[in-house]
Amino acid sequence: MKKRIYGLLIIAITLIIGAITNVAITHATSKNGSFNGLTIDVARHYYQVKTLKGFIHQVSIDNGQFVQLHLSDMQSFAIENSTVGQTLANATETNGAWQNNTTHQEFYSKAQIADLVSYAKQQHVTLIPEIDTPAHIDGLVATMKAAGKQSMVKKLICRSSYYGDEFRLSSDSIKFVSSIDTEVAQSFGGQKNARFHLGGDEFTNSTKKNPAYVKYLNALAAHVKGLGFIPEAWNDGFLKSNLKGINHDIQVTYWNWTADETGSAGAKRRKTWASMPRLIHDGFKVLNYNDYYLYFNVSPQNITAKNVKYMNSDMKQNWDPTIWDNDNDSNLDSLHNIVGSSVSIWSDQDKKITDQEIYNSSKTFIKSFLKLAKQPIN
Repeated sequence: MKKRIYGLLIIAITLIIGAITNVAITHATSKNGSFNGLTIDVARHYYQVKTLKGFIHQVSIDNGQFVQLHLSDMQSFAIENSTVGQTLANATETNGAWQNNTTHQEFYSKAQIADLVSYAKQQHVTLIPEIDTPAHIDGLVATMKAAGKQSMVKKLICRSSYYGDEFRLSSDSIKFVSSIDTEVAQSFGGQKNARFHLGGDEFTNSTKKNPAYVKYLNALAAHVKGLGFIPEAWNDGFLKSNLKGINHDIQVTYWNWTADETGSAGAKRRKTWASMPRLIHDGFKVLNYNDYYLYFNVSPQNITAKNVKYMNSDMKQNWDPTIWDNDNDSNLDSLHNIVGSSVSIWSDQDKKITDQEIYNSSKTFIKSFLKLAKQPIN
């Protein structure tokens, strides 16, 4: 009997210690401002897997927490996905890169993503997929058409004169995109602090309430949350008039955009779009992706030593996790509900620049940012 009591006591102590440890870990990973990392545009510049591992390792040794892969955009849909018809059966592999035989877009196979996720786990870095909808989908549409899904394209897609192809904000689109996301989620599951970015940038100029988008975003967010992911989205669709109706489980990656527009259009946006402080006030958790000094835009000019030095200096001079765009002084005095932040490498103007050139030129920028992000608020 004494042995049994002693055994139960040991089990109880073990469970208590485990619970305390888990609480400590949860507290550490949920501390405001502690989730910082790198976002990489792999849709407009295909990086070899070994290069992505280099970025993951760099983030790890600089004490970052995540790498976000922007997998879909106007130029490409950069991941194997049977829902959109991009499979290895209709692709050719050359020097480690899979290329769609019809669109000639390069993409990552599920095996390559599994390899990257496994490596990220070893490095204690969370790898986040981003499937950007309802806009920025021209590459996805081209992939669908190449797979003979023209009727599905006609049913689900409309053409915006300003932003190109967009998903109609319909129940059919929600069902289709949910299928895409499910397949992607299967490759990115099983990670600590797993997240799924739903996109949502640059899809409308309207400053009126958009209940159709709220329904669309909420449905996708609920879907990926059910798959075990924290849902994320860009701030563009978060109008002041919509905030009460948007699922507050969605963490908002705030890049700006609303304040980038000049003239009367910009003034109207700033009156109707929710600022980062407004989102926080309304109970949303946010991540700071400030496009003024946290964006590394790849171009022949920007990767020169002189310009990299300037961007690095500018970031050090202006960095403040509570500043959400370059036109505003922050009225925030704490990191309350600011989950973290990200530096981003975008390839809008990529002119045949190599992986190595981008990696070498951005390395110091990433290191400086992650060092700044660890510092307490001023």
